[in-house]
Amino acid sequence: MLKALSLCCCALLVAGSALAADEKIDPDNYICAEFVASTVSGEPPLFEGLQLDGYAAARAGAPVADPALLSPLIQEVYDTCQAAPAEKVLPLWEKARKNRAVADEGPWRADRTTCGDYAANEEDGSGFVIWLDGYQRGKSGGSGSALESNETLDAFLDACKRQPDALMLDVLAESVKK
Repeated sequence: MLKALSLCCCALLVAGSALAADEKIDPDNYICAEFVASTVSGEPPLFEGLQLDGYAAARAGAPVADPALLSPLIQEVYDTCQAAPAEKVLPLWEKARKNRAVADEGPWRADRTTCGDYAANEEDGSGFVIWLDGYQRGKSGGSGSALESNETLDAFLDACKRQPDALMLDVLAESVKK
């Protein structure tokens, strides 16, 4: 699961940060019809799931990005959304998340992962960048996102490279203020 997650997400961040402008979602207003429409090759949307889970994790005070949790959550919410296209996704996500065991530890933590940790394992950490962006928005209550455009994502990743001892979350929060 972790390998599939990292490969999919790595593709989003490689080759000049190949995200189109405004790839982030607004978790508070994102509805099931949008989630289902984001299906890629018949698979529920991983990118959106990472953002939703980061956002929900921040609201729940859970700083660990748990790849083992993500796939079942995406599938459960996706299945629910197919029958309720007008529903908002976030409440469904939060309910599903509460009913599952969430990791207390892991290599990708909003409260401990430094830019140096990411630099040492960028391929595996690519999904964490997307998750962390959702987490930062959920924690701050703001809409600022590193995923607004290629330029904002590149600015965050460049700032992180210059500060290997800094927490990624702190660098992200600072970079989206600008």
